[in-house]
Amino acid sequence: MSGATAAMLAALAASAGALIPDAIAKPRASLRRSGCAFALHVSVCAFVCFCMLAASGRLFFSMGVTVLLAGALAVISNAKYESLREPFLFTDLSLFSQLFAHPRLYLPFLTPGKIVALALGAVSFAAAWLAEAPLAPRPIASALLLACLCLISCCLLGARLPLSLSPVEDQRRHGFLVVFVAYLVNGLRPATVRALQRALAAGPFAAARTTQTHPDVIVIQSESFFDARVLHPSIRTTLLAHFDRACEEAALHGELDVPAWGANTMRSEFAVLSGLDQTRLGYARFYPYAFLRRASASLVSWFARSGYRTLAIHPYHADFFGRDRAYRHLGFDRFMDIEAFAHARRAGAYVSDEAVTDAIIGALDDHGAPAFIFAVTMENHGPLHLERVTPGESAAFHGLGDESDARALTAYLRHLVHADAMLGRLLGYLRARKRETVVCFYGDHVPAMPRVYRLVGCEPGTSRFLVWRNFGTRSGATKHLRADELGLAVIDAMSGGHARERTTRKAPAEEVQEHE
Repeated sequence: MSGATAAMLAALAASAGALIPDAIAKPRASLRRSGCAFALHVSVCAFVCFCMLAASGRLFFSMGVTVLLAGALAVISNAKYESLREPFLFTDLSLFSQLFAHPRLYLPFLTPGKIVALALGAVSFAAAWLAEAPLAPRPIASALLLACLCLISCCLLGARLPLSLSPVEDQRRHGFLVVFVAYLVNGLRPATVRALQRALAAGPFAAARTTQTHPDVIVIQSESFFDARVLHPSIRTTLLAHFDRACEEAALHGELDVPAWGANTMRSEFAVLSGLDQTRLGYARFYPYAFLRRASASLVSWFARSGYRTLAIHPYHADFFGRDRAYRHLGFDRFMDIEAFAHARRAGAYVSDEAVTDAIIGALDDHGAPAFIFAVTMENHGPLHLERVTPGESAAFHGLGDESDARALTAYLRHLVHADAMLGRLLGYLRARKRETVVCFYGDHVPAMPRVYRLVGCEPGTSRFLVWRNFGTRSGATKHLRADELGLAVIDAMSGGHARERTTRKAPAEEVQEHE
């Protein structure tokens, strides 16, 4: 048997073996898949197998590594899906370095069983290497040629695979590994960057006329904020007293649909700042900041054109999610990151909401041009199940007791009260302030608390928002919005509700083509 024939048989065997971990990936895929999906699965597995064969010269080792890699990805994907209702995506690869820089944000979501499975995979990898001698001569040239052919096949098949860009729906239809690779080969094309730039150029803030009124504007994205009182009747109704009062005084408030659940803060953040619905972002919807490569039209740049100084406040590392680069492209002229909070008070593992309030008020007192301040809090960031909860502490927040499944809820509500206090203190300051000011306060997503949701039998999906001002009418009007509509709501509040006619551009009739 020739080396090329043996390599192809090994690749087919690896493809068959990789169907096993693919079958355990959640959500479960249908057994009825298209010919294109099966062909892409074989091409992916063969590509990995041929690459390993070229590097190691070991047939069985290469087959095993292919199956182990598919298994490792499935284990990681299941950990993400169980916590965030979303499988592992190609954009998660770009966050791989963050795993080592900020392990607290990621590693706790791997259960002991999954860690053991990954460790066994690593041991198997080493054992297989030692147990098999390399082929002589090594089929390096033929293996690399076959790998190149498989890579071309992956690109062609990935472009033909019918995808909805709903990861859960696509995985159920085609399988985990196939969808992961199809998103990867399609999403990394230069067309993804160009499609995002076109969408931003046609967005609501691209050619909008500047405002004639110049109140200070504060937009606060409160980490994991939502009205948790909907979870269970025993949760204290007074936890959000300041938020309730603000809603009564607000120009507008209500439910907010956000493009994230449990994590992926930057998706909601980008929706608000860009004014773009997810359907217009193509593959960039999963990690928009990674595809933002140049100065772009945004809510921030609109305020900059209107003569505002633009400040971003986020008490975490500037390079996380690439904010240091993305914020420049969106139009911020200043960014206060974790270095500005070196001596600030912590609440749990992160900088407190109280410290962020201090920073906002300090920036407002810096007289000069009108201010647009965008603050992203960090205090209520998970993993909440790692927080310390003292015996009996739950009684101050809810009636579910101190059992283990409710501990994350106790920790969350503790921080939620702090977020409410933040809003109350800021609005109290602004009520006494002579300068006109608009405040928008909203949550980026509901927190990742799967055990709590199972305990209470309720899994929320929306956040809350309010747009408040210390001037003009305060109707307390209610409306259900999407995150991408929030920027125009803020502009409306600046000028008594007439800004929408001046700022809204007619969008192109067609959406950005997903496979463009």
